[in-house]
Amino acid sequence: MATVFLDHPRPLAFAHRGGAAHAPENSWRAFEHAVRLGYRYLETDLQATADGVLVAFHDRTLDRVTDQQGRISRISHAELSSARIDGTEPIPRLEDLLGAWPDMRFNVDVKDAAAIAPLPEVLRRTNAWDRVCVVSFSATRLRATRRRVTRRRETRWRDARERDTGRPGAQGRGAQGRDA
Repeated sequence: MATVFLDHPRPLAFAHRGGAAHAPENSWRAFEHAVRLGYRYLETDLQATADGVLVAFHDRTLDRVTDQQGRISRISHAELSSARIDGTEPIPRLEDLLGAWPDMRFNVDVKDAAAIAPLPEVLRRTNAWDRVCVVSFSATRLRATRRRVTRRRETRWRDARERDTGRPGAQGRGAQGRDA
């Protein structure tokens, strides 16, 4: 059953960058602290490594908040795994965050075009379609992300209809028994 992302009856509090006011931004410790405080909505930023792994990280480069330097999109996840936020915290993968808290909702800001392509597959593997809101301050990136995610999700629905009906391209039946 699909959920409505903003279905809370009161004003919503989002833990920005995982709760950066209490721990290093976008770190496991920040996210864990926000969850312990009772946040249901976590905000993070997305970058992709050279091998297409999505990580929760705001900047394009490691320089400002880690003990290493370099552009994230130019290094592999294996290389990135030794970088530490604030010198102590590993950089979390989006897939791990979504898996760690399957009841949490995430607002993810796509910070670089390289993060667009791997996103639908991560949402599929974690079954997080209805609990992730994808945003971007770049209208171009947001449009590209919507096209990519929508196309992947439509394919997933079509594949499910075909599996359920046994007919390629089947539309299936709606709730009232009519063709959808």
